Amino acid sequence: MKPFLTILALLAVSSAGPITLTPEQELESIADFLVTVREIYEDLVERGSEFVCSTKLQELLDILGFPDELDGAVELAQEWLCGDGEALMANPQLHDAALKGFREEVLRIYELAKAYGVELVCGSRLHDLLDLFGVDDRLDGAVKMVQKWCCEDSSAVKTSSEVASLMEESFWDTVIRLANRLKEYGLDFVCGAKIHELMDLLGVDDRLDGTVKFVQDLLCKDEEETDALAKRSATIDALQAYGSFWSDIWETLKSWSHDKLCTTKLQDLLDILGFPDALDGAVEMAQNAICKFFPEPESALVHRREIEITPERNLQSITAFMKTVKLIAKRLLKNYLKGLICSSRLQQLMDLLEVPDSFDGAVEMAQDLICASGILSSSLMEKNTAALQGFIDTIMGILERFYDIVDIDVCTAGIPELLEKLRLPDTVVWAVEIAVDWYCN
Repeated sequence: MKPFLTILALLAVSSAGPITLTPEQELESIADFLVTVREIYEDLVERGSEFVCSTKLQELLDILGFPDELDGAVELAQEWLCGDGEALMANPQLHDAALKGFREEVLRIYELAKAYGVELVCGSRLHDLLDLFGVDDRLDGAVKMVQKWCCEDSSAVKTSSEVASLMEESFWDTVIRLANRLKEYGLDFVCGAKIHELMDLLGVDDRLDGTVKFVQDLLCKDEEETDALAKRSATIDALQAYGSFWSDIWETLKSWSHDKLCTTKLQDLLDILGFPDALDGAVEMAQNAICKFFPEPESALVHRREIEITPERNLQSITAFMKTVKLIAKRLLKNYLKGLICSSRLQQLMDLLEVPDSFDGAVEMAQDLICASGILSSSLMEKNTAALQGFIDTIMGILERFYDIVDIDVCTAGIPELLEKLRLPDTVVWAVEIAVDWYCN
């Protein structure tokens, strides 16, 4: 997984423009460079000037295990220890060359961090970033500095760290729950079963195969025969695999409206996501965390119910309203004789069509179109404003009902599905279409 991510990051870096540092970042990188040189200098002092001063730079890098990116810093530290103080001060080129090499490495790390994205960089521990960027431990100060640049908003860093900790907590909670479930089948069966058999029993999908394998190993492998390094490696591998599954849950729930997510019961969430009860802990943690970390603005409830009818929306409503009138007229002519339509009272026609009361103006206009040979009477035209307002009221009523839907996504669902969900007749199709547009945009 890591090589693939690195390739993607390098591609992103190659396609992006050059990164420049602010004056503040330039000063900070110079300060970090000097700290790095000081640390190398102290290391060289401990090894003795006789050895350090008699060894060529490349040999020194190889023997001490310094990465090539620090050759300038090592050379400068060597000169500090071995060179003449006055001659060194008179040779600023050495300082400039060393600083330039360090700065180029900082920019390379910064570009990689930008390519990987703020969420990954700000949610990762320092040693994980060193491994991810392929950077030597002696450059931990540079990586820490770059991480700070990417995550200047301390609240974002705090939230990302909390999310990462929560993911790990969710992993162990899931491991315990799955282990307890598997124990019910007996260790003889569990330890002899294949992973896909255990997954079928637990009702989990392929994304959790690594977690199930980890649980099986915990239950079946002899603790004394497994060394600490192997245990740690297995834990890291399982945790990384679980991270992909956790991310899917997190992103899915985070895409929902705050009201929908935070008012939906846990069992309903499991049903919507298609997860077994054994994963209720993971889903509950994600739900609680999102509702905590990303609270709904206090005024959100008011704003969503006070949609402004702009001139554009008013025109949109008029167009949909006229389509609705024509649809009702066609429906009446298709199912009933003209004599019946023209002799019926308005309420009788509304009952036949099963439309809401707010559609009375639309039904009346449709009746007038049929009975007045397609010409709207002047008296009905005077009622046009009230009829349109009734249609808009219908749109707003449908819009309000959308906030109560929890088992489907309004913005990705089709209009027929929403009509069925709301139990509305298809004569309301244009009102639903407008409501979806206002709700989702």
